[in-house]
Amino acid sequence: MAERPQDYEGAVIRNLDDLLVHMRSTGGPAPRVQAGYWPTFCLTWETDQTTNFQIEVFEDRYEIYRFFDRRTDIWHEPHRPGAALSDQLISELPTTA
Repeated sequence: MAERPQDYEGAVIRNLDDLLVHMRSTGGPAPRVQAGYWPTFCLTWETDQTTNFQIEVFEDRYEIYRFFDRRTDIWHEPHRPGAALSDQLISELPTTA
């Protein structure tokens, strides 16, 4: 965010915060947060279960990516700042177990 703070809409930042607060509250591993191609954030983790997993945070959704050999699975999870995360998204998030 320090690279271009003026480009990020408030909703993008709040959606990132929603995800990070959930991860902290459940004791999940901390992600690496980087600037996305758009004014978004990309989250990656360095755990065995997440070598092919990434989340991109937008103002109105999360995009979840799973990378495989010659294939990428992508799904969109609608999200408004302050709303609860869906059970499906929570089930995809890395855990410390």
